[in-house]
Amino acid sequence: MALAFNWKFAFAALLVLVMQAYQATSRDLYEASIVKRHEQWMARFGRVYKDDAEKAKRFKIFKDNTEYIDSVNMAGIKPYKLDVNEFADLTNDEFRVTRNGYRMPSHKKSPEITSFKYENVTAPATMDWRKKGAVTGIKDQGQCGCCWAFSAVAATEGINKIKTGKLISLSEQELVDCDTSSDMGCEGGLMDDAFKFIIKNHGLTTESNYPYEGTDSTCKTGKESNHAAKITSYEDVPANSESALLKAVANQPVSVAIDASGSDFQFYSSGVFTGECGTELDHGVTAVGYGEASDGTKYWLVKNSWGTSWGENGYIRMQRNASQATSRGLYETSMVQKHDQWMTRFGRVYKDDVEKAKRFKIFKDNTEYIDSFNKAGTKPYKLDINEFADLTNEEFRATHNGYRMPSQKKSPEITSFKYENVTAPATMDWRKKGAVTGIKDQGQCGCCWAFSAVAATEGINKIKTGKLISLSEQELVDCDTSSDMGCEGGLMDDAFKFIIKNHGLTTESNYPYEGTDSTCKTGKESNHAAKITSYEDVPANSESDLLKAVANQPVSVAIDASASDFQFYSSGVFTGECGTELDHGVTAVGYGKASDGTKYWLVKNSWGTSWGENGYIRMQRNVDTEEGLCGIAMEASYPTA
Repeated sequence: MALAFNWKFAFAALLVLVMQAYQATSRDLYEASIVKRHEQWMARFGRVYKDDAEKAKRFKIFKDNTEYIDSVNMAGIKPYKLDVNEFADLTNDEFRVTRNGYRMPSHKKSPEITSFKYENVTAPATMDWRKKGAVTGIKDQGQCGCCWAFSAVAATEGINKIKTGKLISLSEQELVDCDTSSDMGCEGGLMDDAFKFIIKNHGLTTESNYPYEGTDSTCKTGKESNHAAKITSYEDVPANSESALLKAVANQPVSVAIDASGSDFQFYSSGVFTGECGTELDHGVTAVGYGEASDGTKYWLVKNSWGTSWGENGYIRMQRNASQATSRGLYETSMVQKHDQWMTRFGRVYKDDVEKAKRFKIFKDNTEYIDSFNKAGTKPYKLDINEFADLTNEEFRATHNGYRMPSQKKSPEITSFKYENVTAPATMDWRKKGAVTGIKDQGQCGCCWAFSAVAATEGINKIKTGKLISLSEQELVDCDTSSDMGCEGGLMDDAFKFIIKNHGLTTESNYPYEGTDSTCKTGKESNHAAKITSYEDVPANSESDLLKAVANQPVSVAIDASASDFQFYSSGVFTGECGTELDHGVTAVGYGKASDGTKYWLVKNSWGTSWGENGYIRMQRNVDTEEGLCGIAMEASYPTA
């Protein structure tokens, strides 16, 4: 009987070890797989970076994009798929700057001809001008924002084939170089202005005679005078009428402008695109047909100019017809309502309609990402449409982080580690011991370093004196200016040095937080309510040492909080991918184990109670990287008193 019991006990112990090993290595395996995926992607697309710093930057963007793409595809809520294409190491902002280029006219267009020549034609059920030999192969504009030229050329190539029977690849570079009176080459333009140039110029030359370079250059008049195709005029399709557009496309390829600013457009791979987009037209393409998918969804067949690795061999099918207008209208209404409710909840007011439209688009993009992430259910944490939902990730990081990684290895005040030989309990929560003040909010001031240092100081003061006193972050922002930079960032160690030299900090009530840099109020800051005598750095890259420190007092830690998942974190144990580019100061106030066995750090943030778990986040601990998740074990320190 005893033998049987021992065998079962041994088996259970072995199972626990196996599970721990799995948890420890799963993150490492993921990192290895994403690194390998990036290397394979670089080889496939011939991407070479100038140095390791650029590679690290691009890898992080690649990883964020890959996770988004995987989450959308896994969620399966859209009838199209995304792909890790050649644009996967570009942010959406970078991509749009170089790959779009349609300039919306500042006033209502004045068409050359006001009538619509196809008004009374009957359009066939389907059309594909490729099958009629009126579409040249997919071209690639590269990093020149001259989509307008590619769209106008494709439409001109099409009508020339229809009229002459000859399909001739015409020169976009001629438009880029020579059509300079209204259009701006790689800086953008309009298809109508391109048509005006072609008419005035009596045609365009061939692609082979005036090949594409992808940059602005001087007009080569000798080459461009050799015309291979011409047009006599152009017409605008009646605006806001898909039925009129259908009649036009039934008769020839048509230049169209679209809003291609969304990430889903950047990474579109296949299927009928229904992905949410607005009407801020920024990209010129060519409608070369229309049809109906196997599920009955009607679509436009659109030729793009981003090469054959994008979309369906360079093409995209975009949902069309009244049913789309209805469903999209309902979606837009619900999203607008959602945004209005969100604005009311968080008291958001915009200066004008332009700003509101801009913020609505960001809100919509973020909401779609959050919804697709949660629906995918591949991570043990959830995201939420919190008060930061109308900010891009770049805007958010600029205003809500603020930890400045030291340019050289830190020189701690005390080189020994006072908790080296202590035994840490299985769990710790300094909130339950009354050593943590309520959640605070740094607002749009990048002084997380001050909130982290103050929280650690409040903790040790409670432990030593028995009094929990809310101390002043604003005093650090205004007065600790020799090394730290207020709302422009700082370091917790430098804050500790100031507190020591200053003989303490005053209370929050005496020197309240303003959220902006201000002049040091010496009369207020001299009234010290708590002091520290020194500070120590936790041995770097050791979660076990960090555990011992947190077992004995709240500890200031720096983390990489740059990811969108961190921005919108709501609940659960955060395992979300992040690097070690430390940019945010927070405070570890405990640790524990979740119901599924995942060990975590309990971290106090300074982004208000609407973020995370009432202002806190649980971050996975005991990961199989010495720096800890998001670098939490790299730059930890604590004050002594």
